[in-house]
Amino acid sequence: MDSRFVNSFTVPTRIKFLGRFVEPFCLKHRLMLMALGSPLVEEGNPVTPVDLVIAAHVCSDGLIGDYTLRDRIWIIRLGRDKELMLKAVTVFREYVGLDDWPKFWPKETGSSGKASDSGIPWVLGVIAGLIQNGIEEERAWNMPESQAIWMNSAFSMNKGADISLMTTEEEKFMDDLREKDAASAKERDTNGN
Repeated sequence: MDSRFVNSFTVPTRIKFLGRFVEPFCLKHRLMLMALGSPLVEEGNPVTPVDLVIAAHVCSDGLIGDYTLRDRIWIIRLGRDKELMLKAVTVFREYVGLDDWPKFWPKETGSSGKASDSGIPWVLGVIAGLIQNGIEEERAWNMPESQAIWMNSAFSMNKGADISLMTTEEEKFMDDLREKDAASAKERDTNGN
């Protein structure tokens, strides 16, 4: 059985992050962080201590407003201690659970050279797919994100979508092949072939 699938449906729990209990990361949290331009969900900018504190507020379903004394202390501590900052970013990225999303086999591109894009934001596409298949809107927005992605993928496949999931066993096999190919190429280079 795919360990990513198992983790998605058995691991998500509340954790304590920067002194706050945060709910399992969900599409509602992602959308709010995207709206705030958070580098924790959008690449491009370095993560700051303030970004982490805001993420803790969002993911604890708290209000974003004035910083509490506890928030200010976290901002100072994270700003002064690079190791603590790195650990906090790592904890947040693990909490988000991207490693538990299903992996898809690469798809052939169309004649235009790129896969089709409907223009619908992917978060909305997932929510709409869940609701269309009988998941209540509130549950769709609040279920752990990796569960939402797995369920939406299964619903799409059941309706005939042209997607194929890569199991963790297949991924490990592909990684092993890449390592063997890299070792063979290095050996050829070393031997001058």
